[in-house]
Amino acid sequence: MHIRILFGLATLLLLTSHSRAQLQWDNLVQQFQRTPQDEGLEARFTFRNTGAKAVTIKSLRASCGCTTPRLEKETYVPGEAGAVVARFVFGDRKGPQRKTIEVRTDDDSAGPVLLDLRVLIHDPLTIQPALVYWKRGDAAAAKTIQLTAEAGQPVRIKRIIASNPRLAAKLETVKAGEHYTVAVTPTDTTQKESGEVFVLTDFPADAPRTYILQVRVK
Repeated sequence: MHIRILFGLATLLLLTSHSRAQLQWDNLVQQFQRTPQDEGLEARFTFRNTGAKAVTIKSLRASCGCTTPRLEKETYVPGEAGAVVARFVFGDRKGPQRKTIEVRTDDDSAGPVLLDLRVLIHDPLTIQPALVYWKRGDAAAAKTIQLTAEAGQPVRIKRIIASNPRLAAKLETVKAGEHYTVAVTPTDTTQKESGEVFVLTDFPADAPRTYILQVRVK
């Protein structure tokens, strides 16, 4: 008799558990590396309703006013997928940053979910100088720009592109991932010229950055 009662209770609990609404998150913690020049980023926290009834997200609360979460809609039926998109604006922030978003649904038994966004904001590549120039009438000799990666943070330069064909640029690898030079040479200095040299890198891996070197004949 007692065994039958216990078995019945266990079955009831099992059925109740399976019928409970539930959002299954793909990744509660996301980590990024960015430079201050990126100004901000968006992170997508994706989920799926793996329960047996619809789930309504009642509120999203960010830990900081610099982070804005949004949803395409509030209610998700069984099997339906969605995402919380978090927009983080850097402002003058640098170094390691951590922002959280509390997600509450109409499934009180599940409790709130905490989405964790971690960003390291730093510039791993030093450029010296970022501007080279000649005065009109100067000798059309090459000028060199040094590109040095931060210790322990390799940055590989994939290629460079000069915007002005009269301002030639040549990349040299001193030590891969650590030190490069760009030599810029004007065709001549008899007239004013301006242009940029675009430096395409592999950092960060999910959103490779392009640096811009300024070149002038003035």
